[in-house]
Amino acid sequence: MIRILVFNLFYVVVCLFALVRGGPPERIGALILVADFELSLFVVGPMSRRFSGVEWPMFGVDFAAFAALYLLSILSARYWPIWMAALQGCVALSHLVGFRRDIIAWAYGTAVASWSYLLLAILAIATWRHIRRRAQFGIDPAWSWELPEAYRRSR
Repeated sequence: MIRILVFNLFYVVVCLFALVRGGPPERIGALILVADFELSLFVVGPMSRRFSGVEWPMFGVDFAAFAALYLLSILSARYWPIWMAALQGCVALSHLVGFRRDIIAWAYGTAVASWSYLLLAILAIATWRHIRRRAQFGIDPAWSWELPEAYRRSR
C-alpha cells in the first residue's frame, strides 16, 4: 500500500511541476502521462484476471501514449520526448508478455508498472532543465520550427 501512495505522490508532484513550470512540450508530456495513467484506471481488469494474459485494453492505452509521445518527439525541439517514447514503447510491448502462459503474474505486473517511475523522472528533469535554459538564455524554443535556421540544417 505504501508503494501506491509513494507513486501517487510522485505522479501528482511531477505532473503539477511540469504543468505549472514547464514549456509547451513539458506540459503536453504531462498531459499525455495523466491521460495514460487515468485511462488505465478505467480499462484495467479485475485483480483476479490481471496479468494472466495479454491485457488488450491496457495495451491500447499504453500504445496510444507511445504514439502521442513519439509525435511530440518529432515536433519538439527537445530530446527527452524520444526517451519517453522509447520507454512508453517498452511499456506497451511488455503487455505482450501475456502471450506466454507460464509468466509469473507479479513479474508481468512489475515489468509493466516499473517504467512509470522512469517516465516521471524524465519529465521532472526535463522541466527543471527547461527552467534553467530560460533563466540562462532568456528563451527556450519549444518546437523544431522555432529553432534558428543554421541549427535546423545541422539536425
